[in-house]
Amino acid sequence: MAQNAISADERAELERLRQVIATGPTGLVSIDEAGLITVWNPAATRLLGWETDEVVGKPLTETLIPAELRDAHTAGMARYMATGRPAVIGHPVSLPALHRDGSRVEIELTIWPSWVQGQRHFYAFLRDTSEQRAAAERAARRTDALLSTIEAQRAVTLATHDRNLALRVVAEQAVTVFPAADGAAVELLQGDELVYTSGAGTMIEYAGYRLPVGGSVSGLAVLDRKATCSGDTRVDPRADRDACRRLHARSLCVAPLYYGDHVIGVLKVTSAKRDAFDDDDVHQLELLATGLASALMHADDYARRVRALKALEASETRFRLTFENSPLGLALSSVDPAMFGRYLQVNPAMTAITGYTAEELTRMSFRDLQHPDDGPATETSLRRMVAEGVDTIRTEKRYRHKDGRTIWVDVRIAVVRESGGVASYVVVQAEDVTAQRAADARLRQQAKLLETIPAAIIVRDMDGTIEWWNSGAATLYGWSLDAARGKPTHRLLGTTFLGEGSFAEQSAALAADGRWEGQLQHLTATGRTVTVLSRQVVHQSDGPPHVLEINTDITAARAAEQALALNEQRFRAQFTHSAAGQAIRALDGTLIAVNKAFARMLGRRPEDLVGRIVDEEVMTPEDRRAAHQQIAALFAGEFDSYTQEIQVRHADGRLVDIESTVSLVRDADGRPKHLILVCTDTSARRAAERARDQAAATLAERNAELETANALKLDIIGMLGHEISNPLSAILGYSDLLADDLPPETPHGRSIAIINRHAQRLDDIVREMIAMVTIDTGNIHAVRQRLSVRHELEQVLEGPGVPVVGEDAEILFHPGHLQQILLNLLSNADKYAGGATRIRIHSDARRVYLRLEDSGPGVPEDFCPRLFDRLARADRDARTVRGTGLGLYIVRSLARANNGDVHHEPNPAGGSFFILEADPAGPA
Repeated sequence: MAQNAISADERAELERLRQVIATGPTGLVSIDEAGLITVWNPAATRLLGWETDEVVGKPLTETLIPAELRDAHTAGMARYMATGRPAVIGHPVSLPALHRDGSRVEIELTIWPSWVQGQRHFYAFLRDTSEQRAAAERAARRTDALLSTIEAQRAVTLATHDRNLALRVVAEQAVTVFPAADGAAVELLQGDELVYTSGAGTMIEYAGYRLPVGGSVSGLAVLDRKATCSGDTRVDPRADRDACRRLHARSLCVAPLYYGDHVIGVLKVTSAKRDAFDDDDVHQLELLATGLASALMHADDYARRVRALKALEASETRFRLTFENSPLGLALSSVDPAMFGRYLQVNPAMTAITGYTAEELTRMSFRDLQHPDDGPATETSLRRMVAEGVDTIRTEKRYRHKDGRTIWVDVRIAVVRESGGVASYVVVQAEDVTAQRAADARLRQQAKLLETIPAAIIVRDMDGTIEWWNSGAATLYGWSLDAARGKPTHRLLGTTFLGEGSFAEQSAALAADGRWEGQLQHLTATGRTVTVLSRQVVHQSDGPPHVLEINTDITAARAAEQALALNEQRFRAQFTHSAAGQAIRALDGTLIAVNKAFARMLGRRPEDLVGRIVDEEVMTPEDRRAAHQQIAALFAGEFDSYTQEIQVRHADGRLVDIESTVSLVRDADGRPKHLILVCTDTSARRAAERARDQAAATLAERNAELETANALKLDIIGMLGHEISNPLSAILGYSDLLADDLPPETPHGRSIAIINRHAQRLDDIVREMIAMVTIDTGNIHAVRQRLSVRHELEQVLEGPGVPVVGEDAEILFHPGHLQQILLNLLSNADKYAGGATRIRIHSDARRVYLRLEDSGPGVPEDFCPRLFDRLARADRDARTVRGTGLGLYIVRSLARANNGDVHHEPNPAGGSFFILEADPAGPA
């Protein structure tokens, strides 16, 4: 009735209102007084994910309102229902709402009540404010980042007086500019690597860390010359994952740093969180890097100016101090043509060498100071250096001392040039080597004498520096004198002190006593270790003391001593603890030494045997005579040792079987010295051998009996098979004839079918028994022929019941054997698997394979190893399936007789594969 009372215009208006609600962009939700949702439009679905049929009729508090706001919502509803005074009605309110997936969505909510026909409802208009809030946050963040960037540039500009400080400030300000960053670093290019020059936050501890340019996000920013970002370095193929894991950088943002138009490195900010930076951060970092690069350029310019001034001042101070305090004579000489060679400035050492004062020398030139015979050559060399661009020369010259004597000077001359290459002046460095030349002459004279000594002779300083060694040392150590001179002996030769001692203790002994003697190990140039007996004495001359070291190679002698000691130790340990009895016997029969095992064989103690002759006590007369003859052969050199089995008498009176090996030891001249006996108790072995021989004889008799019984069994089985075959053939023939005449549904027909079935089973058993006998007697003769696999299958298969797939192949096989194999496999599938499901033919370069498939229960896993054994049947089938257990045994035997094989594989889809392998027939 109410609907009939509404006019058509009103119904149209209601329909328009419904369409507006359904298609409007603003979410609309309505609840009743009980808080149950009654209206839910598609815009609400798009906003919060819930479909209309999922939420209508459900409480608003359980679907949309977060848990922490539900109590407040319930209290507000109760207050409004009680007082009618709304708190938020008609006013937009920003609140979080629950999305269907459990996330929270920030919405703007406006609520209006409605009272219609006595029912109160509340309508809420929902608007997603996430984008608006995100835009406001982005704008605020960009403003903050811009202000932070300006502040960062100001801070870096203030630090331009110190480049390292400026780099550190750059990193620190980068962390400040980006709230999401927990670390920042300035990485500068050095060759193919980026070096963490400064860091802040979590990156501060990685200063100095090196990262290859290739294979990293930082390197990509350098190569592409633009800022880039990685949201997750664990999966980003551009990132160096190992380095990012070590630096705890899950996400990062990188911008190149420019010096002019050259990229000199990158500015990087990192975060341990994934997706910490967005495109705004990339743009902001690029702006920050551009502004900071100019500040770094100013810092570099300032630093270069400061360094240049300091370097110039330090260079001048260094030159002045070096010139004045040098122990070598220094002089600055003019290259001006008017005063060529004139000394402009000299140091105190130059005046000490020549005997002239500085004032006197500055009025002289090299012509006045050098020996007349040396002056012309010096002038020629100086003029060539100035004209041809030669910078330095070194030579020895004779100077005339002020007191009239001639001194030898080692002279080094260097030309100092201006930036255009024009010579300014010459620096002359002079060292008085008169005493050294005299000492070298005396040393060379002494060296001629020392060269004749075959031992290694070394002349060295007290600190070990080699000054000279003779040809014996060069031969022993493999280093020439030129290679060894100036090297410390203990380092060049890798000196090891045998026993206790060290280089410091050796030096102390030389300083205190003037001599030292001991054994050393040295390493030669070829890596060989030599042992030397070293005798060292201190030689005191006019100059500093020297050490004369004479080393005699005793490597072979020491090795022989060590080998002898080691052999003696090994023999003693082996002799004492050997499980075999051992004794050392003098030529007259006296026992020199015995071990415990030898004494235990005789039931005596070692001390009761040593020093005694016990041959007559423990050996039988026959064994003594045989031993006497063998020892004579040892003396004559017929052999070095002999072994004999003898019996010795134990202390309790019983005889013990032993195997004795006797060796003769000779002295250095080859004369017999003593005998070594090694004895093994063979009583148990001899008893076992006797028992073995008796058991072998008994076993041979038993085997003969078994072979006779087996032959009789095979003869009986063969005879029975042939005797049963004839009447069985008659039964099968007549039962087949009767089956044709008597319908199978009649009583006589069923009886004839039963007779025929059992006769067929008996025929199968007879054939299998005859085949087994043939196999066991080894009488299988496989005359192989070229056969078509498909043709042979057609002879065996009755009708089209089993599909055959695969291309036909020709094999080499005995026709009868192949027929019996196929019949047995098909029969086996019928019995155990409900019949074969498919036969597949395939081949490769070596073999042709015939695979028979079934879908039965498969072969039990524990039975697989015995599947092809004779008379083997699975327990699962023994009671339900009749059989002899010979079918698969015969199949494998016949296949192998034809140079083939057969094996089983489980069918993945259920059932089994039986695969027959055969040789291909080859081209016709």
